Amino acid sequence: MRLTGPRMATWRRAVFAFALTFAALIVFGGAFAAGYARFHDGRVLPGVEVGGVSLAGLDQRAAEAELRRVLPDLGEGRLTLRIADRVAVIGYSDIGRDYDMERMLDDAFSIGRSGTDPLDDVQQQLRTFMSGVSVAPSVTWDARLLADLVTAATRAAEAPAVDASVARPAGVYVASPSSQGRSIDAAAAVALAAAAIDNLSPADVTIEVPSAVIQPAIATAAAQAAVDRANRVAAAPLTVSADGTTSTIAAAEINAWLRLDRTSGDAWGLVIESGPIAQFVDLLTARVDVEPTNASFTFVRGKAAVVPDAQGRRIERQEAVDAILAALQQRADGILAAGVDLPIVSVPPELTTAAAQRLISRIELLSSWTTSYTASALNGFGINITRPTELIDGTVVGPGELFDFVAVAGPITEENGYTQGAAIINGNTKLDGVLGGGLCSTSTTLFNAALRAGLEINARRAHFYYIDRYPVGLDATIWISGSRVTTVAFTNDSQYPVLVRGIATERKVTFEIWGVPDGRQVSFSEPEVWDEQESWTEIEYTDDLPPGETERVEWAFDGFKSLVTRTVTAADGELLHQDSFGSNYRRVTGLIRLGRSPDDPPAGTIIRQGQLPLR
Repeated sequence: MRLTGPRMATWRRAVFAFALTFAALIVFGGAFAAGYARFHDGRVLPGVEVGGVSLAGLDQRAAEAELRRVLPDLGEGRLTLRIADRVAVIGYSDIGRDYDMERMLDDAFSIGRSGTDPLDDVQQQLRTFMSGVSVAPSVTWDARLLADLVTAATRAAEAPAVDASVARPAGVYVASPSSQGRSIDAAAAVALAAAAIDNLSPADVTIEVPSAVIQPAIATAAAQAAVDRANRVAAAPLTVSADGTTSTIAAAEINAWLRLDRTSGDAWGLVIESGPIAQFVDLLTARVDVEPTNASFTFVRGKAAVVPDAQGRRIERQEAVDAILAALQQRADGILAAGVDLPIVSVPPELTTAAAQRLISRIELLSSWTTSYTASALNGFGINITRPTELIDGTVVGPGELFDFVAVAGPITEENGYTQGAAIINGNTKLDGVLGGGLCSTSTTLFNAALRAGLEINARRAHFYYIDRYPVGLDATIWISGSRVTTVAFTNDSQYPVLVRGIATERKVTFEIWGVPDGRQVSFSEPEVWDEQESWTEIEYTDDLPPGETERVEWAFDGFKSLVTRTVTAADGELLHQDSFGSNYRRVTGLIRLGRSPDDPPAGTIIRQGQLPLR
């Protein structure tokens, strides 16, 4: 319906009057609110309380004092953390737990004082005055400090899992047990602690902080099982027998052969060292093993005869090591092995009696050499020639075997039948006092026999000066000084064994090489001689001898160099050996000491033999 005329005017007057009245009310409300606020300036409006404590008319300091007087102290209690078997206590005061006083007072003082809407302020003031307004108290604490303390408590309660282990104190394996570990979620613990103290109660509170168990990677049972295996192996001695020979390995020695090695996961591998077992077997073989004896040849009433062979025996080394190792491993598995019988095998000779019998009819004299000598003090009156001949006589050198004069005829000792004789020492003749002196007649004779048999020569050395009873360039000296040994050696490089015969009489020594001929031929060049140096003898006058009496101190020997070549060919003409034997014989001046007569030159005077002395 549309208003017109007088009705319209009346409506307009009513609206104007309402608006004017409303404006007046606003002005009045604003004035009232402003006046009411000025009257309570700096103080809490009537009807306002915090946590049930009236703060009407109090300024901020008084209001805070009133709240602290009435409200309980939030810093008095304690927070207890139970973490597995550990307890940690945090005092409320330690983390600054208190009322959020600033916030609470700000909320109390802001009631009825918004300052933006006068009517709203008037309404709030009236409502506060008539019904009162209560501000809820709030609590606060140092969140960072609480987190640090809770985190520290969780870290102290955490523990890593400890794996079981093995150790070897005093040489015996023992197992160290494992233990469980513990892990804690520190962030979750901090959240639980914050939730527990986020209230207005001063009372103590206890919270249970959950933890997780960490299982060790290696359990005690695994370590103990490994230790038990090792200790069972060395729990008792082990008796080892081989063909009636028995030896016992002590438990302590077995224990030294063992070790436990960590493999993978929770396992240990038991290692039994095979090296010490092999050493033990080697020591046992020295007592058990017997080398086979080849059939050989001898002479019976001037005819070649067979010396029978003899079987040998041997511990099979690797099989023996494996057997002992297996017995110890059985112990580790709980099977007690008190003893082990080692396998023994027979070792046949390379040359059997039957083979030698087949060869006996074919044996011939391959070579021979004789040296004449005079039995005298220079050779122990022949003893130092006959004794090595006896020791060498009957020696059989098998195919491929080495003959060493010193090894066969030695040791050069009185206990072995040698006596004092002469020798060349530092280029001069020492006429007596040398054990074994003179045996070079034997070594030179055997060397020449081996040469002429066409055998391979391995060692030969010429004398310092040339001795004329030996072939030029084909003498062979023997000398032993400490660890330095000069010897004569040859190898039987034929396919058949050879027999060395030694025959010594008072004036001659002979060596013969007997064997099965293989057709080899031996030839020698004529000795090539050069750089000849003539020697002479000097006479030295002395008062140490009666007048006219002489004493031979040294013989005169001419010096020269020589070379002899030996050629050995096989039956088919193939060259087997071509040896050049060089010798460098030094010149030696002879010396005779002569007892002085009254008219002779002074003692110590030396003249060349054949010259007249100076008066």
